[in-house]
Amino acid sequence: MSEHFTVIQEKEGEFFAPRQALIHGVRLSFYVPNIDKDFERDLSRFETRSEDIYVVSFPKSGTTWVQEIVWQILNDGKISEERVESRYSFLETSQLFDRPGDESDEQKVSVTSRPSPRLIKSHLPYHVIPKSKEESKRSKYIYVARNPRDVAVSYYHFVLSFGPSSYFKGTWEFFVKLFLEGKNSYGFWSDHVLPWWKHRDEPHVLFLKYEDLKKDLCGNVRLISEFLEKPLSDEMIRKIAHQCTFAEMKKNSNSYVISAYATKPNLLRKGQIGDWKRLFSEELNKQFEETFSTKLNGTGLHFDTE
Repeated sequence: MSEHFTVIQEKEGEFFAPRQALIHGVRLSFYVPNIDKDFERDLSRFETRSEDIYVVSFPKSGTTWVQEIVWQILNDGKISEERVESRYSFLETSQLFDRPGDESDEQKVSVTSRPSPRLIKSHLPYHVIPKSKEESKRSKYIYVARNPRDVAVSYYHFVLSFGPSSYFKGTWEFFVKLFLEGKNSYGFWSDHVLPWWKHRDEPHVLFLKYEDLKKDLCGNVRLISEFLEKPLSDEMIRKIAHQCTFAEMKKNSNSYVISAYATKPNLLRKGQIGDWKRLFSEELNKQFEETFSTKLNGTGLHFDTE
């Protein structure tokens, strides 16, 4: 099946970056799993619903964690054994609309055919993600951001976990160079985070920070439940917070693995603040400081780094 979009791959000497699909000018990972051939065309006509709940982030910023919190809030603390793709549509890797012949294949479930409330995961930037101008069709968006140093380290390990299927060949130094140049999937980190931060006060947007979740999980579970208009008792808040600690989630870690990559390591690695220190040299830390502090200066957005 031929793709209806451009596939690119950055190269430097003998090193190769992961393959990417260029969709509406945005670099998308082209291996986790492959993007539907009609995705670029269909994204432009995809319609949101008021009941839709999007969990959005730059990759490796806590998406899976917040997805589970949202699921348990909506399901009164239930822990699901079902794989994550049966509960959430990963927008970039999903078929958005039904196609002729799909009715004979039970595995083909388009996002459009899913009943409400649709739970949707995405890493798309603010200017590309589906939004409705009509108040009656406006969805809820939960955005989670994380310190870019920890994002880079987690992202590097994630790509390595796919082995040859990621098409990546290179060192940490090569990978982080791509990150600083905005040539990784989904582009420059601050270009992704800041537009969502700018819209944080809109009633349909909830902006969360990974580090805040780590420091006060109960408080953030309550914040999310209030945003979703799903009031919970203090007891239920504590129960969900406990069940959504990394230690507890790892007991059910197979449910967070995409079926197409069931043999690969799961999406829960360490979940620590400050893990970046193991791989960062003094010079690299200085580069990150110069690159991202300039971008964040004056925005009011700050991140704890340890």
